[in-house]
Amino acid sequence: MILAALVLPLEGPARPDPDGWRGLVYGMLKEIDPELHAAQSNPFSLGLGGAEGQWWVRIGLLDEGLYARLSPRLFGLVGQSVKLKASFRVKAVLQEEHPWAGVSTYSRLFQGQASASLGLHFASPTFFRRKGNSYPLPEPRLVFESLTQRWNAFAPVKVPPELAETWERATITHLQGHTQAIRPNSDERGVGFVGRVVYHLPAAKPTEAQWMQALGRFAFYAGVGAKTSLGFGRVRGFDPLREKRRSDEPEQGALTGALGEV
Repeated sequence: MILAALVLPLEGPARPDPDGWRGLVYGMLKEIDPELHAAQSNPFSLGLGGAEGQWWVRIGLLDEGLYARLSPRLFGLVGQSVKLKASFRVKAVLQEEHPWAGVSTYSRLFQGQASASLGLHFASPTFFRRKGNSYPLPEPRLVFESLTQRWNAFAPVKVPPELAETWERATITHLQGHTQAIRPNSDERGVGFVGRVVYHLPAAKPTEAQWMQALGRFAFYAGVGAKTSLGFGRVRGFDPLREKRRSDEPEQGALTGALGEV
């Protein structure tokens, strides 16, 4: 079962509009499969980034069938102009050679060292739904429950139910970040978290650590939290040991926890 994150570098006058990118993808989905377009659990995540003259948009695909049907349409956009509020020319479709592009399989997510520590970089505002409001703190239980829910919706092998108790004992050993306001034209109000967090699972059994790392790698494709189809919750992993070495340097020694800033 393939997972993919495709990045489309753009050429255009300004930052692309996230609602425009979402509308373009939903338009393609409606043509491919109207029922999929209306599904409650999206088998994809969206994002955008870049800087002046180097903009890009991104789609993470969690279902192999969707990848097979949608990717030819995306590759067909190369050299074409698309309307994302302003007009942009699609320069390429990348499956690699970009930090936010990649292809994997669900089984491959289990490969690698089963460490009890997991580093996640929250690159776009990440928040969770709590009593109708946005909640920005990246608590271990909320993060892993979000990933478990999306994994179980699309992966061929489900997360063992007993791991729900495992996430209750997970801790945070490093947090560096701040809150960021959700953009004004969104139907959401409030703030989300951006930054870097290291999660640790004390006395982790090998199976628990293996699942923790697999879900962390899955986050790269699925995103974390609410509204991942609008570009929120874009996440990728990092090496916690390298982060510790950085934080041990004198100028990096203070823990940044500016969670009250907007």
